[in-house]
Formats: sequence, C-alpha cells, structure tokens
Amino acid sequence: MGLSIAGNRMVTSSEVGRHFGELLDRLKEGELIVLRHGRPKAVIVDFQAYEKLHQELRELRELVDHLNLYLEIQERRGDRVLSGEEVAAELGLR
Repeated sequence: MGLSIAGNRMVTSSEVGRHFGELLDRLKEGELIVLRHGRPKAVIVDFQAYEKLHQELRELRELVDHLNLYLEIQERRGDRVLSGEEVAAELGLR
C-alpha cells in the first residue's frame, strides 16, 4: 500500500533540525514526511489532526469488534453467516 505524497510535503531530517519552528507553521497545510537518507522515516502532524486520526482508529476498532461479535452470535445461533461484504451492505457501508 503506497501513499501519494506531494514533494513540498517532504523534508529531510537535517531540515527538521535547522527549521523546526518554521516546519511547525507549515503543519496548517497538512502533515510533513521526514526523510532520512532519502527514505521516509517519520511523519510530523498537527496535534488536532493526530487526535482526529486517533479517534477514527478507535471507532474503526470498535466497529470491527462489533462485527466480530455479530458474526460469532450468528454462528452460535446456527444462522447463516453473512460475508463481510453482506454485513457492510446491511450497515450501509457500501
């Protein structure tokens, strides 16, 4: 799974060391990818964006837990077990 990253969103680790304050100001435009030896090593992200990502991840994990519970209940009752696609369709996720 590859990400498409705009060139102006990439900075070297050396730049981070020299211009950290300026880079923090650039976070208003989105995250920055930190390169070390030409390869992505870290992401600097605005704290509000980080909180939002964290919340979405919690919600997604909770949804997966509910889906697994639903499938287990169906299986124990002897009901026809729906596929993930069918469940997603029933929940309006597709």
